[in-house]
Amino acid sequence: MPPSSSSSSAVARHTSGLETSWQRCASAYNLDPAQGWVADVLSGAEFRYLSARSGLLLRAATGEMRRLFSLVQGLGLMVLLADANAMILARAVDSTHVPVSRRMHLQKGAIWDEAVAGTNGVGTAVRECRPIFLGQGEHWRYCFSLLASYAVPLFDAQGGVVGALNLAALNGNSTRPLAPLVMEMLLQSGRRIEEALFRDCHVGQSILTLGTAEGCSSPLVSINGCGEVTGATRAARALIGWTDDKIAERPKLLHELEAGEAMSFQKAEESVVRSALVASGGDVMAAARSLGISRATLYRKMRAFGVT
Repeated sequence: MPPSSSSSSAVARHTSGLETSWQRCASAYNLDPAQGWVADVLSGAEFRYLSARSGLLLRAATGEMRRLFSLVQGLGLMVLLADANAMILARAVDSTHVPVSRRMHLQKGAIWDEAVAGTNGVGTAVRECRPIFLGQGEHWRYCFSLLASYAVPLFDAQGGVVGALNLAALNGNSTRPLAPLVMEMLLQSGRRIEEALFRDCHVGQSILTLGTAEGCSSPLVSINGCGEVTGATRAARALIGWTDDKIAERPKLLHELEAGEAMSFQKAEESVVRSALVASGGDVMAAARSLGISRATLYRKMRAFGVT
């Protein structure tokens, strides 16, 4: 069995995938935890070819990586960005940590697929499609015993896994007392990258939120001038039950929400109304037009939700 997770409930939620990852390492991958491992690192030409496929992700994430690194640099953490195959695309690291990170192959072009590296931050995050925290001794391989990892999957505009964002520490459990705070910062960064990818995919569309983000993905939808849904993030798809085929039918957003009986749908509808009003600068007519409803209907909804 893997080591026990932290007593902190916030950290425990993000170690829930650890046991299944360890089981895969033992049963599916047949990896010996005591065996040393060196990552495959792509050549310059190979890296340029494969990283070009992640151009949208790199553009969306570069600024956020810099911002995140400025917040965690004093904690001895480096920032790593990987693609959906757990290949490291970019990193932000303090110059004093460059030599040791190079020895551990925490560098561009290194492949950290879980099937070969064992349980690790980016490899397990893209495999599990959920956040993961690995403290001292929680990586599968003993050679990573002093490596601590915080990782979240990143989702593209269609809700698919496009990569992972990772904060890595080379000094064991020094950051563990701050693990809930560090993880929350990382989740927020991941959601900002997702939103940037989503907005880039739906330029000129209205982007509305269905409520507060509670995981790796924000519940965002894009709608056209007729109030029809043209896209939805992973969280929005999960909330409403939308598929690519359903979105291709261009459903009316408020009609879909009104048809839902759960309280979450009522909250989502209120969030959409508030979001549309903010996006229109308080112009009720413009907000109603963007939602594909009449001004009278919008006023009725505003009264019902206590929106002034």
